Amino acid sequence: MRKTIAAFLGAGALAVAALPAVAAERPSKRPDKHHPGAGKGHNKPGAPCGKTINRGPDAGYEVIFDGTRRCFERWKYAGGSQVTLQRDGTLRAAPGAPNLGVLWYAARPYGDFSLRLQFRDDSPVAGVRANSGVQVRFPAPKPPVPGCPMTFDGSPQTENPAAWIAVNCGHEIQINDSPDGGTNDPRKTGSIYGFADLNATQARVTPAGTWNDLEIKVVGQTYTVFRNGVKINEYENKPGVPFPGRPNDPDSSSRGLVGYLGLQAHGAPQDVVSFRNIRVLDISAQ
Repeated sequence: MRKTIAAFLGAGALAVAALPAVAAERPSKRPDKHHPGAGKGHNKPGAPCGKTINRGPDAGYEVIFDGTRRCFERWKYAGGSQVTLQRDGTLRAAPGAPNLGVLWYAARPYGDFSLRLQFRDDSPVAGVRANSGVQVRFPAPKPPVPGCPMTFDGSPQTENPAAWIAVNCGHEIQINDSPDGGTNDPRKTGSIYGFADLNATQARVTPAGTWNDLEIKVVGQTYTVFRNGVKINEYENKPGVPFPGRPNDPDSSSRGLVGYLGLQAHGAPQDVVSFRNIRVLDISAQ
């Protein structure tokens, strides 16, 4: 996530804000490459939407996105940019209305959980990687939310600002496989954005067009991130830690123990990321 959010409207795309009448789009023509051991699952998570998977490595997980329109309608949208349902059953985060946005699973919030999904960098800009993220434990982005300003380092966001509630009062697990250095965002995939950042080596980046498995496990205030089965980050959210580089936004104390889950649409021309096979295990009782 960067300070400047480009405002480009994807031609022919319908924003998820039009739920439930949003139309699916044609599937991406980008090849479905695979990193060894990564993203081998297809876009069928093992059970219908809202049901629990009863066998295999995902046994016990509830399916919250299975590629169907019916499941898509359990999600809501806040902010700018867009996330659309594709004909192949994937979700696509892409540019749209001004400012960033978040597609959030509105059926219920979660306390302690393990979230598993697959993502793919589908940047249409040659040589430039996409930027997105997974937002966790944020309050419902329905402003106003007391104690949760819609700001960037204290500066109010005035156009389509609601997704900043997820940014300032939840944690973002970054998706960004750009090279280190230059003008690229230094926070790479798996970073707990701003608070526990990874470089490209630590993020174990893969080529564009590659499906990747991502697991985010949150217990108490400990956040653990796995990419393609390998633990790449762990962070304890201690209270009173200022947001690095943004001292005028809420500090770590604004990240609570219960909240919603969502997918970020970042908004620049290259920021096209696909998602599929989303399931979650509620481990609060444990």
